[in-house]
Amino acid sequence: MSFLRFFVMLTVLLIASAATCEAGSFGSVFENRYNLLTPRAHQLDIEASDTWAFVSDSSTVRRRKDSSPDTAIRLGPDMGATEMQLPEVLLSYWFDSVNAAQFQFRWFAPYGSQGGTQPLFFSGSVISPKQVLSPGGTRWFTVGGYYERRLTPLYKGKEDGLPVFLRGWDLRAKIGLEFTYNDFRISDGHAQYIKTGKPACCETRIRFHDKGLPIPVIGMEARRWLVPHLALEATAQGYWANKWNSGRSEGGTVYDSQSGFETHWRLIYWNEQWHNFSPFAGLNYNYTKYTQTSSGVGNFLRNQMWGPEVGFNFSI
Repeated sequence: MSFLRFFVMLTVLLIASAATCEAGSFGSVFENRYNLLTPRAHQLDIEASDTWAFVSDSSTVRRRKDSSPDTAIRLGPDMGATEMQLPEVLLSYWFDSVNAAQFQFRWFAPYGSQGGTQPLFFSGSVISPKQVLSPGGTRWFTVGGYYERRLTPLYKGKEDGLPVFLRGWDLRAKIGLEFTYNDFRISDGHAQYIKTGKPACCETRIRFHDKGLPIPVIGMEARRWLVPHLALEATAQGYWANKWNSGRSEGGTVYDSQSGFETHWRLIYWNEQWHNFSPFAGLNYNYTKYTQTSSGVGNFLRNQMWGPEVGFNFSI
């Protein structure tokens, strides 16, 4: 069964289950000790998800060395990396019903391969077109730590004049730091260069994390009950840093620039008999961009992707 078909079937199942609930059971959701919208003191939330994403043709990687020419190598058309998997784990510990600490881990796994059709300039040399290229061997993940605060107590009891759909939302804001480890490899770093009578300069890889910095991140989360046992969750978080001194040198000081944005839209299913276990299904969009420049080097990666995701929340 394909991932997309599984996602569609799970979504239909959740909606159908919610539609068969009695209207009177809606209130019981809020009276139970476990509540999707209101955490309790010392509660630990464990969220695990997996996304199967489709990579945009605009996603590219390039590496310049000194003043040599470089090619914008497209992840899809040039390396066949049209799909990417994003497993993720998010842990939230609530000190009380308002304040929490979070830890996030994500793994980026690109898939695919493509036969080369033209020479590609990379790091001062030329990658031969007579071979199959892929992102195989790439090691790419992020770790982040955040402080999260529920905003709901600020406006609770003051929503009477708002339209129905704007009432009942549980809003949360967070701020923290995220670090990206990205050892991006073309054919596991061993793609063949065109022989020019002199040895090639290096492996076909870019170690972005060597010159990368932890970046401040801000985000928002919102949850609302749609019908009994079914809630909508929308999240968004992003970061931006422009030409920060990385503290590293390669032909001069290397300046690190990073930007990114991601959003999740999910349907969460809740059932009192499932003992704090809540599965969800939804869609995920993710954009990341890394630029590292000096007079001696230029590293660049832009990646844009979107796709369906499934996962679960579990609270203890």
